Amino acid sequence: LLNFTSINGSYINTTYSNFTVVNASFINGIEFNLTLWNVSLINSSFVNYTRINYTLSEAYLANVSFVTFTAINISTANTTAVNVSIVNATFINGTEFNVTALNNTIFKASFINYTRINFTLFNTSLTNVSTINTTAINGTSVNSTFIYVDALNGTFMNVTDVNGSISWSMLKNVSYVNFLSVNGSLGNSTWLNVTSKNASYFNQTWVNLTMINATFVNHTLRNVSQLNVTYINASIYNVTSTNVTTVNLMYVNSTIVNYTAVNVTEFNLTVWNGILNTTKFVNYTMVNSSIAGTRLFNLTFVNYTGIDGSYWNMTWLNVTFVNATHINFTETDIVRTNVTMVNATAHNSSSVNVLSINETLINVTLRNHSFINVTLVNSLLVNVSFWKHYRKNFLAKDSYWKNVSFIHGVGHNVTIVNGISVDMLLFDESQKIINFTNVLVRNFTVYNSTIKRPVFRNVSMWNSLMLLTKIRAGNARDVTFIDVTVNESDVRFHDRVNVVACNMTMAQKKAFADSGALARKRRWSEQEMREMQEMAHEETETYIEQAGRGEEDPEPEERETTLKPVTPTPGISTSSTPRPSLSTSSTPTPSMSTSSSPTPSMSTSSSPMPSMSTSSTPTPSMST
Repeated sequence: LLNFTSINGSYINTTYSNFTVVNASFINGIEFNLTLWNVSLINSSFVNYTRINYTLSEAYLANVSFVTFTAINISTANTTAVNVSIVNATFINGTEFNVTALNNTIFKASFINYTRINFTLFNTSLTNVSTINTTAINGTSVNSTFIYVDALNGTFMNVTDVNGSISWSMLKNVSYVNFLSVNGSLGNSTWLNVTSKNASYFNQTWVNLTMINATFVNHTLRNVSQLNVTYINASIYNVTSTNVTTVNLMYVNSTIVNYTAVNVTEFNLTVWNGILNTTKFVNYTMVNSSIAGTRLFNLTFVNYTGIDGSYWNMTWLNVTFVNATHINFTETDIVRTNVTMVNATAHNSSSVNVLSINETLINVTLRNHSFINVTLVNSLLVNVSFWKHYRKNFLAKDSYWKNVSFIHGVGHNVTIVNGISVDMLLFDESQKIINFTNVLVRNFTVYNSTIKRPVFRNVSMWNSLMLLTKIRAGNARDVTFIDVTVNESDVRFHDRVNVVACNMTMAQKKAFADSGALARKRRWSEQEMREMQEMAHEETETYIEQAGRGEEDPEPEERETTLKPVTPTPGISTSSTPRPSLSTSSTPTPSMSTSSSPTPSMSTSSSPMPSMSTSSTPTPSMST
């Protein structure tokens, strides 16, 4: 059929086979119950055309256009379409099988209840296209572009997309299964209720994406760049990301499980009310992050760098950092359990209202770090140093510390209960209201430091040195000093009960036992203690706040304060029976159980002393 024109034509119950149409025009026509087999349609057009119950197989279309076209109940098989243009078209209840499309353009079209099986698309462009209840199975798309595409209730299975681009599109209730995208681009699109399983994305660029109620399972991302991507109520399982960079990535009410990130860098990351479970990060960098209301379970960070981070209202369980660096981060209202840091550093950071249980720090350095209302329970610290730190209302309970250093720091209301410390150093420290209860200390060095109002209860200090150090208004009960050297220091324990000093020179013993107010051997009343603590708090509040902000430390002579003399209160018992524990700060601290039963007697000889229970909760015994 050559150079053919049909106007207002009707083709009903017709079959065409071995049929060729060239340079044909069909205008205002209708086809009903048509069957075409082994046909060719070249350089032809259909305008204002309707097809109903249409079957096309073994066909070849080239340079064909469909304008204002409607097709209902159509079936296409084993067909190749080249340079086909579709404008203002509607396809309802269609099936395509073994169809190949090259250089096709679709503009303003709708596909409803449409299925494609074994399809191939090359250089295909879709613009202003909507799909409803569509299925695509076993397909390949190369160099295809989708703009303003709305997909509702779609399924894509065993589909490969190469050099594809999707932008300004909306996907709702869409499912991807066994999907592969290479050199893909996603932009300015929204995904709602999208499920993707067994998908891989290589060499991707994603910009301005919003994914709501999305589920991703068994995903692989490699060489992916994400900008302004938001996940809301997302569920992500078994995902691996390699060589990924994200900027302005946000997770809201999302869950991530079994996630592995390798060589990943994220800028301006935000996580709200999320869950991360069984996640591993290797060579991971996070800059300017904000994480809140999020729970972390079974996480591992290897070669981690975190810069300018803010974390609050979080729960951590079984989190490990190896070779980690934290810079300019703040954590507030955090509960941590079984957290381990090995070969880690932290700079210019702060911890506020933090409870950490079973925390392990090995080879860790913290500089310019503030601890406010921080509690450590059953902590293990080995080779840890705190430089120019600030601690206020700091409690360590049931701890073992070895080779721990505090340098150029300030402390206020620091409490250590049921602890063992070996090779500990205080250098150029200013500590106020420091409490040791049921503590064993060996190789403790205090140099050029000032400690005011220390309270020692059931403390044993061995083989230690105090040099150029001032201890003011000390309170000691059931304390043993063995092989402790005091040199060029001013040590005054004003209130002592059952204090023993062994293997020390007489001059050194006097520092603990014999001069001035030390000889009173009386206990202050709770009211006196409270008054002194309040006075100390008022005297040093401004200084402590300045030091906490990293301002220059004053000289030791400048930070001295003079105590008002305390007049003994008549009727105060001088017996050595234990008294109830006292609050050591005007700011309430968590309650501590410090068993009120008498402590066992301790050997004061240089031979090893037996292990002793230091609280109602048993702690590991230690050979001294």
